[in-house]
Amino acid sequence: MLLQRRQLLTALFSLPLLGTTAYAKTTEVRIGFQTAGDILKDQGILEKRLAPLGVSVKWFQFSSGPPLVEALNAGAIDLGPVGESPPIFAQAAGGNLVYLLNAQLGNGEYLAIVVPKDSPIRTISDLKGKKIALVQASAGQYFLVKLLEKAGLKYKDVRPVNLPLSDARSALLRKDVDAWVAWDPYLLMAAQAGEARVLHNAHDIPTPGVFYLATRNFATANPEILKIILTEIKQVADWTNTHTKEAAQLYATQSKLSVDLQEALLKRRHFSFRKIDSQVLTNQQQVADLYYKLGLLPKQINVREATLTRDLYAKLLPPSLK
Repeated sequence: MLLQRRQLLTALFSLPLLGTTAYAKTTEVRIGFQTAGDILKDQGILEKRLAPLGVSVKWFQFSSGPPLVEALNAGAIDLGPVGESPPIFAQAAGGNLVYLLNAQLGNGEYLAIVVPKDSPIRTISDLKGKKIALVQASAGQYFLVKLLEKAGLKYKDVRPVNLPLSDARSALLRKDVDAWVAWDPYLLMAAQAGEARVLHNAHDIPTPGVFYLATRNFATANPEILKIILTEIKQVADWTNTHTKEAAQLYATQSKLSVDLQEALLKRRHFSFRKIDSQVLTNQQQVADLYYKLGLLPKQINVREATLTRDLYAKLLPPSLK
């Protein structure tokens, strides 16, 4: 196993060294990540890529997208990935964040609404009047809005309960709530443990996907550093997509989850990257407009105001996405 792990690390670190002649305007990059972890972090890949520039890396873990965006707004971190909803609410609250890169995460299996295994709830229509645990201003909230819409229900027809993912799982087991909007790894863990039954996943709910965000000040001052970071993010994600079993072994060394569970998680989160183009922004604007129409967003926003100039995007985009 030790030899195999060394071979995997050798494969990762033998990828081309990028951007080492760039001039860094910062000496430290603070990156947010969510509970699923990250091979980049666990294996110290960015640290090795940025060390020749005199740039160190610090990682900060968050339970979901909304607190990660709050940290960005507060200047506590410089960049990180979230779903489509958090940046919309952050922009409406006056945050000065910018979109860097877009990614799709597979076929939607990683996000679902679940109920207790013995629940009488069998259809989405049965959710009317029920308590549903979710993280507000998250991708889970948008999923629920669109799922109810497909069933002819409105968001006001259910009783949303704002709970962190870990607390929501406990609330569902105690039956303090009737359903829970969950995503991996919590979703898969609850399903495999027989604690919950998937009522409906996001396979038929289109979404703009995941966005890598940064503070505007950091992005404007450090496009060369961001190019290295985003290129490594894409490169490792591309490797993970085609080396799921090997990647699962790397994740398992840093987590309490089994290799089999890690492999199942990765198979449900196949990454496909896209630059911030007109179609991506149109899709994101539709989400923002829907939130405003439902009265969930305090004011109407223009998502294009959270973008950079064409020249800056050209400087920071991974070469394969230009």
